[in-house]
Amino acid sequence: MDDTLSLSADRLVKEEWTWARIFNTDAAGSWDSIIFSDEKKWNLDGPDGFQTYWWDIHRPLRQTKRRQAGSGSVVVWAGFSAAGKTKLAVLYVKQNSDDYVYTMSEYLLPFAHLHYDTDSVYQQDGASIHRSKRTMAFSEEQDVRMLP
Repeated sequence: MDDTLSLSADRLVKEEWTWARIFNTDAAGSWDSIIFSDEKKWNLDGPDGFQTYWWDIHRPLRQTKRRQAGSGSVVVWAGFSAAGKTKLAVLYVKQNSDDYVYTMSEYLLPFAHLHYDTDSVYQQDGASIHRSKRTMAFSEEQDVRMLP
């Protein structure tokens, strides 16, 4: 290998940066410390936004009135990480920032502190209540690190 040219300084910096990105041990880059969460809504009287839904083809179809009085729906929130899963939260259908802060304080933070102390990173979707001023202020106050 005596005939090989040495790498330029610029190329060395790029290779070191690439290596650091691949083998990042920082909590924000480590999958082991990221907590993911999402919520799901189900309508109790029929399809809930999917194109199709399953039913037993061996039973006769029932004739029922649909959404006459608004049979309601159920919204659940849950989180999970490499360490396990949070408790399942049953939520009110229409959430606002204060409701979401309550959900974070009662379900997310106990799980995060139990498994990660303060070294966790929280990944959430970009829903408006997740990015509201109230939620972001609460997250900053509680030192909750979030992925962008």
